[in-house]
Amino acid sequence: MDENTVFLLLTALIHNFYKAIMQRLQVSRFGLKPTSRIKAFVFKFISVSGKRVKTSRQRVLKIYTENTAYTNILSPDTG
Repeated sequence: MDENTVFLLLTALIHNFYKAIMQRLQVSRFGLKPTSRIKAFVFKFISVSGKRVKTSRQRVLKIYTENTAYTNILSPDTG
């Protein structure tokens, strides 16, 4: 019974997190619709390959995707 309660609480937390992201971000830039399901959200938004590399004394997150929406969100401030 306790395992079911934990699962219920975690899925409720994930659902609320998903709804908040869908409302605050322009999800159409990532190829999603406002009515997209969580599975599409995970494949297009969360499951993106990347690695941290060190260049010119900085650590930079290099993302391997053709979608330019990630570079706008994760680019470091240069000013």
